[in-house]
Amino acid sequence: MKSKILLVDDKPEFSQLVKTFLSRNYDVELAGNGFLAISKLQSGYLPDLIVSDINMPVVDGKTLIRQLQASAVFRHIPVIVVSTIDKSAERIELLKTGASDFIIKPFNPEELEIRIEKLLNRTVVNNS
Repeated sequence: MKSKILLVDDKPEFSQLVKTFLSRNYDVELAGNGFLAISKLQSGYLPDLIVSDINMPVVDGKTLIRQLQASAVFRHIPVIVVSTIDKSAERIELLKTGASDFIIKPFNPEELEIRIEKLLNRTVVNNS
């Protein structure tokens, strides 16, 4: 059974491109912002990992991470942030907030896939 990934980004072209690449090995669902992501989770969709942008309308990625961390049900889900933000202080803040990893856009999709694989393997080992 394929691992489930929730990809949260407000740019449909970017989301579709990443989904196409990741769908070879994962079941990928899309959400256009943090509010829609939380709605999917609260409706019963439980991904193995979330890939999220930071700068989005309605609910941004930082708020999404805070909401996940505040939830006993969702805080265990690893989150990889993909963003154009390349300031070290911002990345550190996101990691302290609860992000599991960070990739600066633009990126090589293969790098994202490797990071996903490593996080999913780490999560399986920790939950065993």
